[in-house]
Amino acid sequence: MFYIKYMRDTNINNIDLNLLKSLGALLETASVSKAAVLENLSQPAMSRALNRLQYALKDPLLIRSGRGMVRTPRAEALREPVQVALAQVSAVFKPAVFDPSVAQDRFRIMAPDYLAQSIMPSILSQVFTLAPHVQIDIENLSGPAVSELNEGKVSLGFGVVSDGPLLQNVAAQALFDDRHVCLVRKGHPLFTDGMTLAAYAAAPHAMLSITGKGNSRIDDVLQDLGLSRQVVLRVSHFLTINTVIAETDLIITVPERLARQVLTDKLQMLEPPSEIRPPSFTISQIWHERFTQDPAHQWLRRLVKTACGERFMPL
Repeated sequence: MFYIKYMRDTNINNIDLNLLKSLGALLETASVSKAAVLENLSQPAMSRALNRLQYALKDPLLIRSGRGMVRTPRAEALREPVQVALAQVSAVFKPAVFDPSVAQDRFRIMAPDYLAQSIMPSILSQVFTLAPHVQIDIENLSGPAVSELNEGKVSLGFGVVSDGPLLQNVAAQALFDDRHVCLVRKGHPLFTDGMTLAAYAAAPHAMLSITGKGNSRIDDVLQDLGLSRQVVLRVSHFLTINTVIAETDLIITVPERLARQVLTDKLQMLEPPSEIRPPSFTISQIWHERFTQDPAHQWLRRLVKTACGERFMPL
């Protein structure tokens, strides 16, 4: 038979996978003309496809019988595998769908502790109501964690996009605005008459730092004014600052939403000196670009955006 001379191993790299649909139509109809109609091709185009398939599969596939054609044994054996293959290829290109009611995804979320405390309770309530089988890991945002966010190992982070360690290959969505205020203990001797630039620069400072090192934008502003401050304490766990500040003469400059969380009757909240008062800043949800089109992560981000819009009023 004519195909004997082609008896050698078939290399898939040499096969046009577009022929798979033509093969499915030919095996389904056992007719070149009907397969052509099914695939919206001309009959000569389908005949050429059949010739190429015969070459690739080393089998005639369809044999003339009377006024029609019949499938060869090889063609009969291929009918089900080809149908399965076409269904699998179709599934590859079918838009992904996320059903929270049955989802078992695991999300890894990183945020400074004060943001986790203020943001996550309402979000988690909705997540576990709508998606009872998902898992959430919440971790404190740190320098190493930022690297993992850059590498796509973290589902979602919260912070200021333009602040702190360099972010790469990420996308972000603004959630709410915040601004800086100062916390000191009540009765602090340097601030009996309010906050002045001289008193601010003279006081010993504590500083919030995700990495535990480096300076902040306030230090750059002070340097432009020919001043500097003495930072004697750096902390990465934001919610510990109230007890530290209440028992020392340290001053700390923090987001107002954090200050209001930790404010006690032993502390007072003051406006920074007008000469160095930083502009307001935006807290965003941040994710690696690999998660931008993922339906599960899109669902989570929508919940976060909605929850933050309901919880955080403008200052």
